[in-house]
Amino acid sequence: MARKLTLAGLAVLMLGCGAEVAPPVVAQPDAGNRTIYFDAFNNIKPEWQQVGGIWEVVDGWLIQRTDDPKSLNAIKYVQSPRIADATLEADVRVKPFRPQQWTDSPEDQELRRNIRYIIGAGIVFRMKDANNYYMFRLAGEEGAVLGKMVDGEWVDIQNPRVRNILRGDRIGFRPDNPYRLRVECYGSSIKCFIDDEPVCTANDGQFDLGQFGLVTFKTSAEFDFIKVIK
Repeated sequence: MARKLTLAGLAVLMLGCGAEVAPPVVAQPDAGNRTIYFDAFNNIKPEWQQVGGIWEVVDGWLIQRTDDPKSLNAIKYVQSPRIADATLEADVRVKPFRPQQWTDSPEDQELRRNIRYIIGAGIVFRMKDANNYYMFRLAGEEGAVLGKMVDGEWVDIQNPRVRNILRGDRIGFRPDNPYRLRVECYGSSIKCFIDDEPVCTANDGQFDLGQFGLVTFKTSAEFDFIKVIK
């Protein structure tokens, strides 16, 4: 409050002297949020564990290199702290395998379909173990999925098409097109965003307290950071 009064008083004083000044910037109220975990991936910290995949840190990116379609979910997660109610955010670039020259072969047709609708990367949260957790991830260049793994069985909660939500130039797995993913989970309310656009809203209270981390599905990907705010 003192800072706001000081800025306002300065503006009034300068206007009284005939000077033209821009309106003072009013600071937004502090909602009491605090960062409880942040990693910019300058190195792999000891609290990180993994389930599948080949993970390494290179030039400030956490990279998962495996793109074997049989490998399914490759997860890198933080063992502690565990979270219940929090907001999680991460930047990701999906790096699918693309042949130098496409053909009409069944293999290339399946690969096109996977890139468009299936493969992706994202965030796991409220993870009990490798068989029980929530996940929000990209699902191909045109989709996203919010779901949960329950005793090793996958359950879709929502599976929207992001082509109906994002601008056309913000769709496509390209090196110059990182996606910012955000999950807000408070109680049974789960809200998921891509580039600040809401894509999923659901109520599900199956899991509460658990671990969090990052995931890839049938593709390699690079993560720039992960942040958890409580």
